[in-house]
Amino acid sequence: MGRAFVYVVLGGGVAAGYAALEFARRGGYSRGELCIISEEAVAPYERPALSKGYLLPEGPSRLPKFHTCVGANDELLTTKWYKEQGIELVLGTRVISADVRRKTLLTATGETISYKMLIIATGARALKLEEFGISGSDAANICYLRNLEDADKLVNAMNSCSGGNAVVIGGGYIGMECAAALVTNKIKVTMVFPEKHCMGRLFTEKIAEYYESYYTSKGVTFTKGTVLTSFEKDSTGKVTSVILKDGNHLPADMVVVGIGICANTSLFEGQLLMEKGGIKVNGQMQTSDSSVYAVGDVAAFPIKLFDGDIRRLEHVDSARRTARHAVAAILEPSKTRDVDYLPFFYSRVFTLSWQFYGDNVGEVVHYGDFTSSSPRFGAYWVGKGQITGAFLEGGSQEEYEALLLIVRRKTKVSNMSELEKQGLAFAVQESKKDLPDGGVTLGEKPAFVWYATAGVVAAVSISAFGYWYGRKRRSCSQDTPKEQCRNRMSREDGGNIETNKGAEKNSFPATFFLMPSVKQMARRVVPESRSVKKSKATEVRQRTKKQSEMGRAFAYVILGGGVAAGYAALELVRHGDGVSPGELCIISEEAVAPYERPALSKGYLLPEGPSRLPKFHTCVGANDELLTTKWYKEQGIELVLGTRVISADVRRKTLLTATGETISYKTLIIATGARALKLEEFGISGSDAANICYLRNLEDADKLVNAMNSCSGGNAVVIGGGYIGMECAAALVTNKIKVTMVFPEKHCSNGRLFTEKIAEYYESYYTSKGVTFTKGTVLTSFEKDSTGKVTSVILKDGNHLPADMVVVGIGIRANTSLFEGQLLMEKGGIKFYGDNVGEVVHYSDFTSSSPRFGAYWVGKGQIMGAFLEGGSREEYEALSVIVRRKTKVSNMSELEKQGLAFAVQESKKDLPDGGVTLGEKSAFVWYATAGVVAAVSISAFGYWYGRW
Repeated sequence: MGRAFVYVVLGGGVAAGYAALEFARRGGYSRGELCIISEEAVAPYERPALSKGYLLPEGPSRLPKFHTCVGANDELLTTKWYKEQGIELVLGTRVISADVRRKTLLTATGETISYKMLIIATGARALKLEEFGISGSDAANICYLRNLEDADKLVNAMNSCSGGNAVVIGGGYIGMECAAALVTNKIKVTMVFPEKHCMGRLFTEKIAEYYESYYTSKGVTFTKGTVLTSFEKDSTGKVTSVILKDGNHLPADMVVVGIGICANTSLFEGQLLMEKGGIKVNGQMQTSDSSVYAVGDVAAFPIKLFDGDIRRLEHVDSARRTARHAVAAILEPSKTRDVDYLPFFYSRVFTLSWQFYGDNVGEVVHYGDFTSSSPRFGAYWVGKGQITGAFLEGGSQEEYEALLLIVRRKTKVSNMSELEKQGLAFAVQESKKDLPDGGVTLGEKPAFVWYATAGVVAAVSISAFGYWYGRKRRSCSQDTPKEQCRNRMSREDGGNIETNKGAEKNSFPATFFLMPSVKQMARRVVPESRSVKKSKATEVRQRTKKQSEMGRAFAYVILGGGVAAGYAALELVRHGDGVSPGELCIISEEAVAPYERPALSKGYLLPEGPSRLPKFHTCVGANDELLTTKWYKEQGIELVLGTRVISADVRRKTLLTATGETISYKTLIIATGARALKLEEFGISGSDAANICYLRNLEDADKLVNAMNSCSGGNAVVIGGGYIGMECAAALVTNKIKVTMVFPEKHCSNGRLFTEKIAEYYESYYTSKGVTFTKGTVLTSFEKDSTGKVTSVILKDGNHLPADMVVVGIGIRANTSLFEGQLLMEKGGIKFYGDNVGEVVHYSDFTSSSPRFGAYWVGKGQIMGAFLEGGSREEYEALSVIVRRKTKVSNMSELEKQGLAFAVQESKKDLPDGGVTLGEKSAFVWYATAGVVAAVSISAFGYWYGRW
């Protein structure tokens, strides 16, 4: 069935190499117990070399020179080294699914690899233009830079472009480093980005001004404050011109795109906790599952220096250090302290070299010479009278170490003018001073000293109170009348003994609730957002007036135009006094008002009498009002349609659109939904072909309908066996198209929801309708005709499937990129009664042509999940009730025998605890009881001691 290892490192980047070296040095494994799984065909290497030495025109760096761990002046880990250490390299292998509970990984070849301990080092992928609505990035002269394959494509493009024009999209790390490499290769470069200056997340305007001036002197042109919208191409499909939002056309013999990265978390979403765009870990780099660790770009971990704030750091130094720390924590957990990482970034281009430590928050103080051809300048960031961050260009090793020390110590600053005057000398002098507390670094141990002190104070206070109260009670001797004693104590306490009587009643809020549907969630959030009282309306109007010059301002903004946006709008109108005209807007990339998306895979695809707008605008899906464009206008709600937001600033409460407009808000509801995963994200190009279809929005649905209309009687291949795959397959068959479904799992529904028995029924039913299932394999490429249309789908097992059209439904990804690093991220899920964990009990008839069957999932003697096909509304509600109550099951055979009747009967029973639903408030009753017992115990001890 596959291979099994004790330790598996998933990913073949920098972090994987450093983890392997740490394993080897600590000797915590035997030969054959450790493997590294990588999609690339080579052993782990130092990725920073790809944007530096690899792109040089003369004497470029090539493997094996930059395998890990040479980037840290350590061993060179070639393939031979891994073999000698007994570490198995599973190269050129893509993992398509992971099951954290079962501790297994499924590869694209169908092999299952199991582990006892997993280190996730999947890194990040380059964001593609398609994710911003711009197609065509598979052109031969459009380049990204994330791996060796990308680097080779970039080198080939440069070699054929000497003396030509290159356009670099993006002004961050990759954009700046690639621009430098292109100029060095004698190519004219224009950089395009929407921000005011380069490296907008790190550089101040003054620092950026220097680098932009330097790049300009090398021949780079900067085009700022605008974005790419499309390309012009020649007859071979190569880009010849880049078209910008401001109307300019830039000649381009090649294009380099560096618009950001996205952590590769998709395999573990819904299984591990997520935060800030990555997998949340603790100080040991351990995830929410004790057998899984995450390191590098994919890990969101606590930074001690920032008071434990969770950060996800996209830099090689973090990858190296977190990887080593995770291995240490795995092999020697009792000896390994929590990671104490100081954020560190650096870059080297041309003859320039800078380093940054800490966090760029607070007031900025610049120093040094910004005009010299041999620059030596820097900046400090000062917050709450302490150094929070430091930047230096052109420093020595000693000077960089001085910056590191003062940032780590949170060195105090009493005079900003003096700091500016001293400049770099301040860091050098302060770094040489003795540390307080006998050498304890500021910001580290002193925090724990304060915690200890606070703990002692709290303990003493509680004991003192108990002692005082006991003495007081003792002074009320047995000869003192109880009423007199009580009155005396009341006077001494300020008469407050019974003032708060009953105040503790219901003091434990029920903070746990089951995840509601999108519609319920949208409605639930509105009452809280309406807490902007009328007294604040004036403030909002004043702010609107002040910001009218830079854009529009609203009290409420709903970002997104899907189902949730419509239901939120309806709730805002109905709740309380509603919204005043002009206070609320909905921003949507689509050109129509919000609609019920489920209609797209159902009524919209029917061959006869298909559903079309305005019939399925929200909120008809919940048998409520039909919210047409006219309705929004009548309610004074502004629809900002056909508008893409390209950046968000949560602190400033602003959104920047692709047209350059800034929209500000008082309260924001994020309803951006999710996007369809594209084949390109799995290394398969060409999904912009006219007959390859996805299904997520109205535009996708129209393309799918057009493809079906031209394919009647033809062949369709559906890639994916989940929701979209199954629903589209049904629609295609209804449209008289022969369908083959392809997916790597053993059965449909991605193996995530259906049991094998349930899936067997649906696959049998679909087969009876003409659908063919090809399981346990994956798509690898396409054959196309001269017009670029797909004619055949090529599978991993070697089969070629004829295809007049292809539908892709391989999953979705939440649209969180605008808010990553600004808001906390966590799990997503699918609407289902409970969870499909535990032992499964199937019931009823799986053979009938009018099916009526189901299943229960039982864990720890309780109903955890429930499934039903062909039920009535009453029966579905019964399932909902027993799952919510976590109804107890004492006899599995009896449960199977009773089947659906069990749910119906149990749902009608009275609830224990006076109507308290099992599994919800009961837990809090226990917590409350435990808290009361603890409080009483402490008080009793103090009272006893005082009496004694």
